Amino acid sequence: MTIDFSGHEMIRKSFGWIKKHLDPSMSYIIFENDLTKQLLSIFSESLIAYQYLKKGNYAWKKVYDSKDSKEYLVIQIDPGNEDEALGKVMGYGFPKDTVYYLYKAEKRLY
Repeated sequence: MTIDFSGHEMIRKSFGWIKKHLDPSMSYIIFENDLTKQLLSIFSESLIAYQYLKKGNYAWKKVYDSKDSKEYLVIQIDPGNEDEALGKVMGYGFPKDTVYYLYKAEKRLY
């Protein structure tokens, strides 16, 4: 079972849960915000990056991990386009020191 990207409401899960539920045929950018260092969300609805994501028809989900006081923005992207998408999204309002993870789709051998 993979992450349900329908709707953009925040869900309460852990980073481990996120990793276990990524579709291996897709690629992902996951942004992390440590709420013990910064009390306010960097993923507020006013973030200009959402306009880029909507325009590009990207799927995303916000995840809140109450145990570790972290929040994540999980963005699903098409394989082969990861570095370009990451560069563009970073340019739309994320602080330069934002922690991110890039998961590339598994290559299939036929």
